[in-house]
Amino acid sequence: MKFIYIDESGSAGEGDVFVMCGLMVDAYKLRKKTADFDRMLSGFLARHPGSNTELKTSKFINGKGGWNKIDPAERKAFLSEMCQLAVANGGKLFGIGLSFGALAKAREAGHGHPFGESYWLAGGMFTCALVQKKMQGAQKGKGLTVVIIDDNKKEMPAISDGLYDADPWFDGLYQRRGSKRGKKLWLPRTPGDRFDQIINTAFAIKSHHSSLVQVADAICYVYRRHLELLDCNEAYPGEREFYQSLVEILEPAREKLGQCPQAPCVDFYRAAKHPGWTL
Repeated sequence: MKFIYIDESGSAGEGDVFVMCGLMVDAYKLRKKTADFDRMLSGFLARHPGSNTELKTSKFINGKGGWNKIDPAERKAFLSEMCQLAVANGGKLFGIGLSFGALAKAREAGHGHPFGESYWLAGGMFTCALVQKKMQGAQKGKGLTVVIIDDNKKEMPAISDGLYDADPWFDGLYQRRGSKRGKKLWLPRTPGDRFDQIINTAFAIKSHHSSLVQVADAICYVYRRHLELLDCNEAYPGEREFYQSLVEILEPAREKLGQCPQAPCVDFYRAAKHPGWTL
């Protein structure tokens, strides 16, 4: 069994970038990975009493809400260490970076997406489809995947409904390749094998109850700020280089979609993604 802790960063009122990303951990590594992060976070907070009780990366790294008492170099080093620990010992990342502008155009293009206007559901269902694609082909330690999401969104139940209903529109994102009469082709999904690698209830958990949700928040913000800096000026000298260095730590552990059949769902996400995000 595997657990994936998912969070997001960005909204239409903040800019053009929305990132949803999850950290996947094998069940037998979960206790140690959680303990390592708990120790890391509690140790940092103990060294800086009164700064805060929970790590919200956007405030932490930008010195807001009490975090300005801590030297920026120490905050940057801590965030780098978090990224390193996240992907250590087999940690995998699953997610997507969307552009709000591109997403609006993709909605209008008539690809038939089944989640209305919600950018959060667009990101969540893609992330789950990516988990399905990669986990259905895992040869070792396959099992099921439990999806755990920071519970601050009203659309939370819609992720569970989306996994349970398993709309065929998503099939193209995770179809298998096979042979028939010597010809390679994309095998059709059946009602019984849609999202069958995921326990089809997305569990909600508050971020201060799990350090791994806070880690997912950090990963999302790192990718979001990296994408923003492709199109805007730095807030301080060296900011672009700093986030590039963090992405270089994370990117080897991020799962990509890879080859897919030609399908409306694939066209939609290729059109909606941020230009700086490799799907």
